[in-house]
Amino acid sequence: MDIIQVLQDLGLKDKEPDIFLTLLKTQGVQPASVIAKKVKMNRTTVYKSLMKLAKMGLVVKTMNRGITAFYVENPEDCLENLLITQRGKLDRLNEKLSSILAEIKNFQTHQLTIPHMRVYDGLNGVIRAYEDTVIQENTIRSFENIEKMPPSIKEYMENIFVPRRIDRGNFAYVLAPENKENVKARKEDKKYLREARFAPKDKLPLETGINIYGNKISFFSYDPDDMFGVILESEAFANSLRAIFDFCWKHSK
Repeated sequence: MDIIQVLQDLGLKDKEPDIFLTLLKTQGVQPASVIAKKVKMNRTTVYKSLMKLAKMGLVVKTMNRGITAFYVENPEDCLENLLITQRGKLDRLNEKLSSILAEIKNFQTHQLTIPHMRVYDGLNGVIRAYEDTVIQENTIRSFENIEKMPPSIKEYMENIFVPRRIDRGNFAYVLAPENKENVKARKEDKKYLREARFAPKDKLPLETGINIYGNKISFFSYDPDDMFGVILESEAFANSLRAIFDFCWKHSK
């Protein structure tokens, strides 16, 4: 995984990840001028960035021969503490959001006609389609192939989607091609509130994901060059695809 991207996800901006990593790699306590030379940036800019990183708890500010200097004390602890801080902020934001949702809803005075089909681009689009699956309490029928999921989707599924589905009590029936990754996942079916069955991979060569729930169907394209999610709202289509799923389920093991 890209270290720079992870640091950016934790809240570091612009060149701050480079500055942090450079200080981490540089032995001893260092003034901003030394780090500035290494990253080829203005000393004042680097100094301000180091001060911000110190405020975030990622670096330690000290005095060395009368000059302000910086060092990284324990990267594992400081990054974990930053993650805890970020989680706390998200929890507080979630509480604030919950308190204003009713008022926000009142701002929309007109009746919005939702299209029967919505297409959402990119990784966020796939996540948006998955999130719709667990908005309401529904039994989910899923055509799924973990083998085709990129790491970003697997991480989201493991850390966010599946726990949220379990919290909602949404049981999942999963139909998948028989391969090593899918078979391994089935061992934890009871823990993850699901039941999986397999079909020969040459008979069910799934390259995408499909969830059937309520009167909706969500489709997921995992191709990194053409990643998107689709939500189709149609009781007739949902019932038809549900019937196809149930037929395949009966003929799977």
